[in-house]
Amino acid sequence: MPDDYPRLPQRRPSLRAVPSTERFVAAPAPAPVPILRPQVAPDEGLLETMRKLWRHRRMIAACTVILGGVAAVVAWSLPAYYVAEARVQVGVQSPRVFNAEAIITDTNPDAERVQNEGFVLQSRTLAKEVIDKLHLASDPNFNPELQKPSFWARNFSLSAWLPEGAKNWLSGLHSKPAPGAPPPDQALSKRDNRLIDILLSHVDVSLLGRSYVLSVKADSQDPNMAAAIANTLAKTYLDYQRAEKVATMDKVDKFLMNRINELREQVRKSDQAVEDYRRTHGLYKSSGSNVTAQQLTELNSQLIAAQTAKAEADSRLAEAQAASKGGLGNESVPDVLKSPLIQSLKQQEADAERRMAEMSAMYGPRYPAMINSRAEVANARAKIAAEIAKTVDGLAREARTADARYEAVRQDFERLKNKMGTVNAASIQLDALERDATVNRNLLEAMLNRAKQSNGADAILQADAKLVSPAAPPEAPAFPPKALIAFLGLVGGFLIGSAIALLRESGDHTFRRADQVEALTGLPVLAMVPQLSGRVPPAMQVLRHPTSPYSEALRRVQIGVELSQAASSPRTMLFSSATPAEGKSVMVASLGRLLASNGRRILLIDCDWRSPRLHQIFRCSNRDGLASLLGDKSVVLDDLIHHDALSGVDVLPSGNWSPAQAHLLSSDRMRQLLDALTPHYDFVILDTAPALVTADVLALSRLVEKAVFVVRWGHTRQDAVVEALKQIIDAQGDVAGVVLSRVVSKEYRRYGHRDPFYEYSRPIKATYG
Repeated sequence: MPDDYPRLPQRRPSLRAVPSTERFVAAPAPAPVPILRPQVAPDEGLLETMRKLWRHRRMIAACTVILGGVAAVVAWSLPAYYVAEARVQVGVQSPRVFNAEAIITDTNPDAERVQNEGFVLQSRTLAKEVIDKLHLASDPNFNPELQKPSFWARNFSLSAWLPEGAKNWLSGLHSKPAPGAPPPDQALSKRDNRLIDILLSHVDVSLLGRSYVLSVKADSQDPNMAAAIANTLAKTYLDYQRAEKVATMDKVDKFLMNRINELREQVRKSDQAVEDYRRTHGLYKSSGSNVTAQQLTELNSQLIAAQTAKAEADSRLAEAQAASKGGLGNESVPDVLKSPLIQSLKQQEADAERRMAEMSAMYGPRYPAMINSRAEVANARAKIAAEIAKTVDGLAREARTADARYEAVRQDFERLKNKMGTVNAASIQLDALERDATVNRNLLEAMLNRAKQSNGADAILQADAKLVSPAAPPEAPAFPPKALIAFLGLVGGFLIGSAIALLRESGDHTFRRADQVEALTGLPVLAMVPQLSGRVPPAMQVLRHPTSPYSEALRRVQIGVELSQAASSPRTMLFSSATPAEGKSVMVASLGRLLASNGRRILLIDCDWRSPRLHQIFRCSNRDGLASLLGDKSVVLDDLIHHDALSGVDVLPSGNWSPAQAHLLSSDRMRQLLDALTPHYDFVILDTAPALVTADVLALSRLVEKAVFVVRWGHTRQDAVVEALKQIIDAQGDVAGVVLSRVVSKEYRRYGHRDPFYEYSRPIKATYG
C-alpha cells in the first residue's frame, strides 16, 4: 500500500488508491496441510453405555413407569384361573393268576409308552366323555354361546357395521361343510368340536421328571370345577383302558373258540388219513416202529454175531495150521494147551518118564519094569497125539459151521434189506401225514389251554395305570401371576426405554462433546458457545453482560485463534460452517462487538452474498457494500462501512450481488482489499457462506490467515462436517479449530459433564467474620 494511505476511521480512501494488479505481489501460500482423515473413535465400553442410558434417564423412567403400570392394570383386570392337578401312574402290573401274556400284552413301561399315554389322556374321545359327565355344555366358562358379549364386542364389532347380505354370505361360508367331511350322523357337531377344543385348551398333561407318573392339570375360574375336570379326566382314562382290555379279551375269546373248532376238524381228518394210508400199504407198527424195521434190526444183530464167530473160528484154525507147517507141532495150539484132557495125559507121560528114569539107574533096558515104563510112556504119547488130532479136527469143523451160519444170516439180511427199501419209500408219505396230524393235535391242545386260561379273565382285568393322587380344589389362583406380570412390565419398560435410548444415541450422527470433534477431525475445539434464550439478541448480550458464559466462550474463540499461530497473532480470519443455520453470522457479530467494546479495532465483512445477515443484526442498509467495492472503482470506502455506535465495530455489508459478480470474491481485488484493510484494524473477520453450499469459502480461505469452522451442537451431521473441513484443507486453508455453537446447557449436562458455562460464574455468598 502507498505510504500516504490514510488511517481508518479518520478518512477512508476509495478503491482507486488500491495498487493495480501488476504492482501487487502475492503473499506466499501457506504450507500445505495434510488432507483431513477421520479418526476412528475408540470402542465404547460399559461406562460409556451407562452414560448414554443416563442421558435419557427420564425417558427410560417414563417408559418403565408407563409399561409397568399398564402391565399391572392388565394383570389385575385378567380373570383368575385355578389349576388343579391329578397324578396318574402308568405301567402298573395286572394280577398274574394265569399265563395270559399272549392275549394281553403287559410289559414294563418306557418313556415312549408314557408319552403315548399322555397323548391318550388328551384325546378328543376322552374330552367328549368329560364334557358329558360334567355337563360343561351348560357352563359359560366353556361354552362361548352362553357368555355375554364384552364391551368391545358390543360396541366395536365389525359385524354390526356389515349389511345383512354380507352377514348372510359370511354365515353361509362358515356353515358350508368341508370337502371330504363325514356325514353329520358320523361326526361330532361343530358345537361339540368347539367345546372339545376349549376343554383341551384348559388341560395340560406332562411327565413328572424321569418317573412314570403323569401330571394332569386343569384350569378353570372355579376351583371346584378345575379339580372335577382333572379327576374326571383321570378316571375316564382308567375306565377307557380297562374297557379296551375287556374288549380285547372278548375278541381273543371269540377267536380262540373259532380256531378250536377248526383245529378239531383238521385233527380228525389228519388222523383218518394216517390210518387209511397205513392200512393201504401194510405199514403196521409194533412198539412205536414197523415190523420190517424190527426184523431188519434183529437180523443185523445176528449177522454181526455170526460174522464174529466165523472170524474167531477161522483165526483158531489158521493158527493151528500155521503151527503144523512151522514144525512146532500141534501141541502149541492154544486150544490144545487149554484142553484139560491133554494136560492130564501130559502129566501121566511126565510121571512115566520120571519112573523110567529112576529105574534106568538101577536096571537094564530089558528089565521088565523098564519095559513096562517104556510102554506106559509110549501109550501116553499116543493118547496125547490122538487128542491133539481130534482138537485140530474140531477147529476145522467149527470153522466150517461158522461160515455156513454166517452165509445163511447174510442172505436173509440182504433179502429183508431189499424189502425195507420198498417199506421206506412208503413210510415217507406216512411220516408226513403223521407230522401234520401231530402239529394239528399240538395246536388244538395249545388253543384249549389258552381258552381255559382266558375263561373268566374279564372279572380280574384292570387298567395298566392307577390314580395315585386325586386333584383337590386349589385355594389360590395360579393365573395370572400379577406380581410377575407387573415386574416383567417394569423390566420390559426399562429394556424398551434403554433400547430407544441406545437407538437414539446410535442414530445421533451429530457432535455432542468436544472429544468427538477432536477424535473425528483431528482439530482442536476452540470453544463451546452456549445457546441464549430470551428476547435479548446474542449480539446485545455481550454488551449487557460482558462476563456471561456466552461472552467468555467468545473470548475463548479469540484466544484460541491467536494461540493457533505461534509467530504472530493472525489479523484476518473467516468464519464458515458446513450447512446453513449454524449460528455463524450471530457469532461473528457477537465476537466483533465483544472485541470492539474492549478497545479493539474490528472490521466485519459479510461475504455471504446469497444469504447476508450482518446488515440485519446491525440494522444497517445493504444497498451498497462489498459488491459495490469490488465491482465499482469509484466507490468511496467511507460510504460503505457502517460504524456501530454501541460497540464501535465497523461492518461492511454484503451489498447487492449478481451471479455474474460471484467471481470477485476470489479475485485479486479481494486480496488487495484485505491487504489494504489489515493495517488499519486489529482483526478483519469475514462471515462466509457454508462450505458445502458454495465454493466461495474455499477461495477466501486462501486469502485469510486463519479459518474458524463453526459446528452447531447436536444439529450438524458428522459426515457433513468432515466433508466441509476436507474441502477447506484441500484448498490449503489454515483451519485454527472448531467452535461448537448453540450448545444447550441442560442437554449438555446429560452427557456426564459439568456445565462449563455456569460453573465459574455462579454467584458466591459473601461471608463476614
